[in-house]
Amino acid sequence: MIKFYTNQELSRRFNIKLSRWKRWSREFLPPDPLGGLQSGYARQYNLDQAFSVFLGGYLVGDLKFTIPEARLILKDLHNWLVEKQFYFNFSGRTPVAGENHMDIQYYQIAIGRMAPDAADGAGLSYCLKSVTADEWMDVNGNRVHQKTSVEEVVNSAATDVSINAMAGYRVLNISVLHHTFLNALKQDSGA
Repeated sequence: MIKFYTNQELSRRFNIKLSRWKRWSREFLPPDPLGGLQSGYARQYNLDQAFSVFLGGYLVGDLKFTIPEARLILKDLHNWLVEKQFYFNFSGRTPVAGENHMDIQYYQIAIGRMAPDAADGAGLSYCLKSVTADEWMDVNGNRVHQKTSVEEVVNSAATDVSINAMAGYRVLNISVLHHTFLNALKQDSGA
């Protein structure tokens, strides 16, 4: 059974002011087909809609992207987020038994602006990092952090450019954010 959430419930669970949550929902979701300013129906959200608003709000509130940039990021990364199963109803698929994939510990997304003199404009570029190993170790008495990851560049003219080639970027720890989102929804409704 699909559970639906109200503005008040989501605002409370994520500790976001109700007016801010409603604004973000207007910015990051299409108009509610049942609702309207005077329809008498309160908007209800499925998990995917709630996650879109939560993610868009995080991009604006915490990573300081503009509303149009956050909309573009959600649009550009939608297929990847569906493929990696950050959305529930959109994917509509479960991993096939024996499917050939690496054991991913977590995902990070580096979001950078392309240079204004780039041939295709000053849009956004994304470096999608799939971390397969992440550990601290002792090397000659020094504490060293070692990560093993696979990077995929999206929406860039130079698809072989790694995150290290970007002059500046903001990192979205999408796995941590998704985990935070799910934990907030699992809280007892009386909490």
